[in-house]
Amino acid sequence: MRKITNEEVAKYNRMVSKYIRDMVQKNWNESKMSTKDGEIFLGNTGMTLEDFRQHLLTEVVFALHKYNPDYRTKDGKSVLESTFVYQHLFHRCGQLCKKLTKRKSGYGVWHANFESMLEEYGDEI
Repeated sequence: MRKITNEEVAKYNRMVSKYIRDMVQKNWNESKMSTKDGEIFLGNTGMTLEDFRQHLLTEVVFALHKYNPDYRTKDGKSVLESTFVYQHLFHRCGQLCKKLTKRKSGYGVWHANFESMLEEYGDEI
């Protein structure tokens, strides 16, 4: 099994920041990357920006463990490590955002219209 060092994970910090900027900021109005406050809660999810960043860094470690440098595509081309990590983060971040932004569960955009929420839930509230 491959041993992952902190330096290997640290070189993907910019990629993780990109995913936070592209995926998280479009789903939650209160998330701002410009401030240095990582303790901003993302709607009703119970997660902060730093929690999300930590989750993505964990996914980077999983991707590095799963990466096989000897793998060849059907065309006989090799896959770069950064490309593999990029695709892994794309799928995992997308899955997490889908789970966290379900309107029916009350997640996602923080200030949803209260009347529309009442119509959506009906007698459940």
